[in-house]
Amino acid sequence: MQKHLTKIFTPLLVVLMVTSFFGASPSPAAGQTPAAQDKTLDIIENVLSVDLSKYTIELKIAPLDGMPLSNNDRKLTNLIYTLTPLESNDANSAVTIFFMVERDVVINYFVGLESPQVITTTQYANQYEAAKGFLEKYQTHTNIDSKNLITMLNNVDLTKNTTITKENTKLVLSTNSFFGEQTTLRWTHTVNGADYTALEISLKGGFVRAMYDTRALYTIGDTTLNISKEKAIDLAMENLQSYSYAMPDGSVVKDFKVSREKVAAVLATSPVDYVLRPYWDIRMMLDEVCPGSVYGITAFVWANTGEVFSYSNIAIGGAINSDNHDHVDSDSTSPDYVLMAGVAAVIVAVLIAGVIGVMVKKRRK
Repeated sequence: MQKHLTKIFTPLLVVLMVTSFFGASPSPAAGQTPAAQDKTLDIIENVLSVDLSKYTIELKIAPLDGMPLSNNDRKLTNLIYTLTPLESNDANSAVTIFFMVERDVVINYFVGLESPQVITTTQYANQYEAAKGFLEKYQTHTNIDSKNLITMLNNVDLTKNTTITKENTKLVLSTNSFFGEQTTLRWTHTVNGADYTALEISLKGGFVRAMYDTRALYTIGDTTLNISKEKAIDLAMENLQSYSYAMPDGSVVKDFKVSREKVAAVLATSPVDYVLRPYWDIRMMLDEVCPGSVYGITAFVWANTGEVFSYSNIAIGGAINSDNHDHVDSDSTSPDYVLMAGVAAVIVAVLIAGVIGVMVKKRRK
């Protein structure tokens, strides 16, 4: 539950940070990303059906070229649109839409939490019609067939948490009231129990205020599971004998003691050069707390080859880096969380360094 809530709300907190910063002062003009701009504007006008005749549009672009996301050479472009109603001079009446683009693929967007109701050319009678209408328009935008996703909405009560699976597609529906009544729908392509690409939307008041989509960003590679859960645990515990981490004073911590009954493993996926592969995420709770408040060790084992490709620490109150692996917090190993945590870290770095931006104003009549 904690991981799921973190996945949902971390991007929204990022939005708050970014929109508060951009509300301060314009950034100097810089290079633009035309493909990303075209795609995001198409989503605003033709997928979300925003009535652009009612707004003046201001765009600020923050290209993050050369700034890695997480530990990979992944780069993002952030586009922040401010839509100000033509009939109002009140800054509080503006709508802020934040996009993240990678490899010219729109991976997500969020409508700012402080934004008022969006003026649209299409109104829906209920949440079901809003979700269906979004999917129909969005599949035109992406050229990715979403008919099976739409079909899965039939006979689903959007007011109740539920999970349904049809062939290789899993739909998880969740509701929450943290930011007001909101319904989240997540369709995931699953193979052999592992989750791969996904599309997630969040609706509030008949409007899709947030979207996350990795289907065009990633491809699915070898989904073979040659390594069982028990074998993966064996490999992780055997190789743990060669793992160590250094303390700030230079001392080295090693020779960890782990009882097998304190070990848990779940199947997950991770991208390598934008190709998703299955791995076992193994949590080994230590028999005693080690220096640096480290109470557990995480190991990642490829499910098709059995290679142990990463060890990291589970610690209380801060990260303790190993000799050759970065710390990973106890709820931070799902691909969604890694992506969002990386985005948050990159954005904070950009805010500190000073954002490179571009201003584009449009007025539709």
